[in-house]
Amino acid sequence: MQKYNAGALVVYHGKSAQVSAVSADKIEIRIEGGASKSVRAKDIEFLHPGPVSSLPPRALPEPDCCEIMELMEGETFPFSEFAELLYSENTSASFWAAYQLLSQGIYFTGSPADGVKARPKEEIEAELAAIRAKTQAKEQRAALLDRIRSGAILPQDRPLMSEIEQLAYGRSENSRLMRELEIEATPEKAHQLLLRLGVWDELADPYPARAGIELENPSLALPPLPDEPREDLTDMISLAIDNEGSADPDDAISFADGLLWVHVADPASVVTYGSELDLACVRSGANLYLPEKIVHMLPPEATAVFGLGLNEISPALSFGIRITEEGSAILEKCVRSRVRVERLTYAGAASRMNESPLTEIASALERFRRKREADGAMFIRLPEADIQLVGGKVAVTPVEVTPERELVANAMLAAGAAVAVFAVEHDIPMPFATQPAVEEKVPCDSMSDMYALRRLCPPSVVRTSPGLHAGLGLNPYIRVTSPLRRYVDLLAHQQLRRWIAGEELLTSEQLEEHFLSSEKESAARRKLERQVDDFWMQVFFRQNPEWSGEAVLVNRVDDRLTFLIPSLAYEFKSRWGGKIEPGESVQVKIRSADPTTLSAQFRIER
Repeated sequence: MQKYNAGALVVYHGKSAQVSAVSADKIEIRIEGGASKSVRAKDIEFLHPGPVSSLPPRALPEPDCCEIMELMEGETFPFSEFAELLYSENTSASFWAAYQLLSQGIYFTGSPADGVKARPKEEIEAELAAIRAKTQAKEQRAALLDRIRSGAILPQDRPLMSEIEQLAYGRSENSRLMRELEIEATPEKAHQLLLRLGVWDELADPYPARAGIELENPSLALPPLPDEPREDLTDMISLAIDNEGSADPDDAISFADGLLWVHVADPASVVTYGSELDLACVRSGANLYLPEKIVHMLPPEATAVFGLGLNEISPALSFGIRITEEGSAILEKCVRSRVRVERLTYAGAASRMNESPLTEIASALERFRRKREADGAMFIRLPEADIQLVGGKVAVTPVEVTPERELVANAMLAAGAAVAVFAVEHDIPMPFATQPAVEEKVPCDSMSDMYALRRLCPPSVVRTSPGLHAGLGLNPYIRVTSPLRRYVDLLAHQQLRRWIAGEELLTSEQLEEHFLSSEKESAARRKLERQVDDFWMQVFFRQNPEWSGEAVLVNRVDDRLTFLIPSLAYEFKSRWGGKIEPGESVQVKIRSADPTTLSAQFRIER
């Protein structure tokens, strides 16, 4: 066992140390850096009896290792002889230098206790090659970091940016490059860096990937139409009225024999409950509408087959509804049908509002609207806008509230109300849409009033028990007019088709099993749509840096103001210190827009 004396040079956790005192079971040492510690003999490694003049001992030049290796001739030398062979002296400095050279593990192997032996030449050459490669890689990495910091990356650097892209997409939680650059590893910071480096341009939208939503349409095959009886309603004038450019017309309206007819696309004829295609729709919940792309719930060919007016004759599920003098919607007919549909834009419908069948439809639906109003419906008319990406440019078009839009909306609501009442009367389990009433009474005289009312409205909920939908002024209500675009409508159609065919109805539990999942996914898609619209609004402002317009104050909490820009349906927050009351308007000019944080700053020019 090694005997330690005061002043001896030892190694403690890879650092040089000097023995300052020795007792029966403890050894006091002073470690390079000045710290003192009481240790056991097994915790230190003896190098030299000393004395040690400094810690660490003075540095010595590195010897010619190749010459030393030849002198050793493959033998194992005691450490003391190895140190003297290297430096031709027996001092604490030479022993410490020898220990450091041995610790490198390049030319020699062994330990102070077991002796030292030269490594084979081939091992040394491999080790040196690895060291050179590591050094080169380190230098290249440092050069890459310098290029990133200066914003001047090279084409060959582009693949190395993928880890930053994965972070920006939300697919990874960290990035070695971001860490080395001392940039916080968040999707927003990664997005900013990619824009600054020119790896991404301003049209790169990372939000769908962050939400974990795939932008691919389902690839499942659409089953053929079943051979089943359908009522021929092709003699009716049936009109599908929608936005210009709409690609998925799933409803049309007619009027005949005193009945308002609402014809709805019939994909439920081939998408049966529990089928592979049905379960795929459950997982989607609804179509996803983004300015850059529409992602369908159903395979795209479903629209080609079932979209009303896309073929000369379309299969449909048709609802014949009587609007009473009091304005109630009563379902008198629910049939599988064939319809001949003419497609119109809202502008085209406006020119025919004084013609049949739109005059009769408008008259009946006005009674229906008045009853909804009497029953507490909330007509919240806040600005809406359509955002489109056209040739790399963002276009924002206000959506005007017109009599034609109101007519179509009320027709769809009448269908949902009539089917809901019918389902209750015939004990048909259905996915009813409900919404509790707003407890606080709020006037609806201004834009700020309507903004406040919308904030107070609780979300609607789908459930199997009928109830009030306070916002619509309907009790009960079912969504039944968008089965190409929304799963809960498709599910309602699957149940109605079972009732028409006299088949066993789906139970409430079976309905819930599907719509609870689909509604959760649908809500995620609606949230993503809002987020992506906000992203493209930031791009719009960056593309139009001189934009200015009117903004209305719609909410104020102390010095925190919320403005709404009617022409863009865009709201922003500000701490502007001017005197202004809710409902008053100011002129604003865009100052900056950041798609990475979804925030725009405006200069108020009142």
